[in-house]
Amino acid sequence: MREIKFKLFGKHNKKMYIFDPRWGNFGQGGGWVGGVPLNEFEKNGRTFAPSNQEQLEPESCEWLQFTGLLDKNDIEIYEGDIVHIASSPQENNKVEYCNGIYLLLPHGLYLSDWYEHVGIIGNTYENPELLEKPE
Repeated sequence: MREIKFKLFGKHNKKMYIFDPRWGNFGQGGGWVGGVPLNEFEKNGRTFAPSNQEQLEPESCEWLQFTGLLDKNDIEIYEGDIVHIASSPQENNKVEYCNGIYLLLPHGLYLSDWYEHVGIIGNTYENPELLEKPE
């Protein structure tokens, strides 16, 4: 069974966060969730600590779910990630959830068939230029 977890992209400050489900008051009807800036999370040994958490309004974030799969470098693949297929000259692909499955768009390939052959090169929020077709 795949682990359910999320990254958040803060639209207000253009930062990527790891969602911390143990921190925040949104579940009790409040107005915020907890997140750890991704660079802090990785720098501090991938731990959640009060010193590196921030409060975020849920509606000011893009929620990106973990696909349950790892790329060829054992990095977790999330919705919105941009990947490149190592054995293919095709342009870069965006990971997108569609009708119950994760696809690599624009080509419509099943992520589950290709995840061991792709490498994450960015995401659609911080690196949209990676999806532009070369001239």
